[in-house]
Amino acid sequence: MKQQIGESNGFNLQAFSSDVLIYSFGQALLLIFGFIQSLIIPKYLSTTDYGYWQLFLLYTTYVGILHLGFLDGILVRWAGKDFEAFREEIPTTFRFILLEQGVTVGILIMIVGLVDISYKEIALAVLVNAIIVNLLTFFLFTAQAAKRFKLVTAVNIGRGLLFIIFVLLILFSGYFSYFSVILATMATGITIVFLFIFNSRDCLFYHTTDRKSLLQYGKENIGIGIFVLLGNFTALIFATIDRLTIGSFFPITQFAVYTFAMTMCGLATIFLQAVSQVFFPYLSGSSAKTRTKAYDLLKSALVIFWAGVLAAYFPFSVGIKYYLPQYSDSLPLMAILLCTIGFSGQINILHANFFKVYRKQRTYFVLAAASLIGAVALNLLSVYLFGTLTAVAATAVVSFSLWYLLNEVALLHLVAGSARKIVRWVLVTGAYIGAFLGANTVAETWVIGFGIYGMLFIGITTICLQQETEQFWSIIHEVIMLNPIFCTCMQK
Repeated sequence: MKQQIGESNGFNLQAFSSDVLIYSFGQALLLIFGFIQSLIIPKYLSTTDYGYWQLFLLYTTYVGILHLGFLDGILVRWAGKDFEAFREEIPTTFRFILLEQGVTVGILIMIVGLVDISYKEIALAVLVNAIIVNLLTFFLFTAQAAKRFKLVTAVNIGRGLLFIIFVLLILFSGYFSYFSVILATMATGITIVFLFIFNSRDCLFYHTTDRKSLLQYGKENIGIGIFVLLGNFTALIFATIDRLTIGSFFPITQFAVYTFAMTMCGLATIFLQAVSQVFFPYLSGSSAKTRTKAYDLLKSALVIFWAGVLAAYFPFSVGIKYYLPQYSDSLPLMAILLCTIGFSGQINILHANFFKVYRKQRTYFVLAAASLIGAVALNLLSVYLFGTLTAVAATAVVSFSLWYLLNEVALLHLVAGSARKIVRWVLVTGAYIGAFLGANTVAETWVIGFGIYGMLFIGITTICLQQETEQFWSIIHEVIMLNPIFCTCMQK
C-alpha cells in the first residue's frame, strides 16, 4: 500500500493521515462547540428570532461570491507548492482583496440602503459580515495551500470557542436576541482576522519584487478561479434551495423548524469537512494513477462512515424531544435530510476536488447548473402538489442523488470508472437509506430503532462491502503504524 499511495507518487500518506488526524481533532472540538450552541441558541431564542438568525446564516453562506473567484484562483495556483514559492505574492493578494471587497461591498450597501426591501437590517448585517468572511477565507486558503493545517485547526477551534464566549456574555447580560447573536458572530470573525494579520504581518508587509499591477494580478486570478467560484456557488445554491423555498413559501416559524433540522444534520458533516479541506492540496501533487486509487478508497470510506453515523440519530432524537420539545416536529425532517449526506459528502469531497484538480471547473459548473435547474423545478413541484416540509426534505434527497449521478458519469474517464460501479454504489447507498428510514418508521422506541438499524448496517456492509471494508481497515492499520502518536501509545 505504501507503494500504491506513497510519497513517491506525490501523495504522502503519512503526512496526509497526520493532517487529517490533526484537523479531525479540531473538528471534534467544533462538533462539541456546535452542540453547545445548539443547546443555548434555540433554547433561549424564540422560534421567530431563531428563524431570523437562520436567515442571516443562510444569506451569509452566499457572500463568497463577492470575491469574484479571486480567492479560488489563488488556492488553485498555490495548492501543492512550498510556502516560499508564493510568499512574494501574499502582500499583493492581500491588498487586492481589501480593495475589491471595499468597492464591491460598499456599492451593495448603498444599494440596499436606498431600496425598500424585506429584512433590510439582516441584509446590511450580511454585507458587513461579507468583508470579514472573505478576509478570513483569504488567510485560511493561504494556510491550506501551504498545508499548515495545525494553524487552520487552531483558528477553527479559537473561532468556535470565542463565539460561545460571546454568546454566553450576551445571554448573561439579559439582551439575548437574534441581532445580538449576529453581532457575536461578527465580533468573533473580526477578532480572528486581526489575530491573523498580527501573526502574518511579516508576510503581509513583505517587500515584493513583483512588478505586476494590482488590477492585472487580480484579473489573472479571477480568470483562474471564476469557474471554481461559479461551480461552488451553484453547488451552494443547490444545497440551500430547500431552505430558500421554505423561506419563500412558508411562515418564519416553519422555516425555523426546518433549518433546525438542517443545523443538526450539519453536525454530522463536520468530520467530512476535515477530509475535504486536507484532501485537495495532497491530491494536486499526486499522479493520475494515485488519484484514481485515492478516489476508490475514499468513496468506500465516506459511504461506510456516513451510514455508521446514521445510527446516532436514534439516541440523539430522544435528547431533542426532552430538551427542545418545540422542535420535535423537526425530527422526521432530520431523518430524511441525513440521507442527503450520503450523496452530498461525495459531491463536496470527491467530485468537487477531482474536477478542480483536473482543471475541469467548467464541466463541474455546467453539471451543477443543470442539477440546480432540476432541483428548483422539483422543489416548486413539491410545494405545489404537497405543500409540506416533509415533501421538500424528500425532494432534497432526490435532487442530490440526481446530481451525484451526473458527476459520476462525467468523471468516468478520469477515475477509471464504469457504469457497473456507479449502479453498484447507488444500490448500496440506497440500501443504507432504506434500512435507516425503515428502522425509524417501524421502531416504537429509539433502542429498538438503534438495534434494528445496527443489525441491518452490519449485514449490508458485510455482504456488499466486505472487500472495501478489509481494505479500509488495512489503510487504518497502516496509518496507525506510520503515525508517531499512535506508535508511541502502542509502545506504552
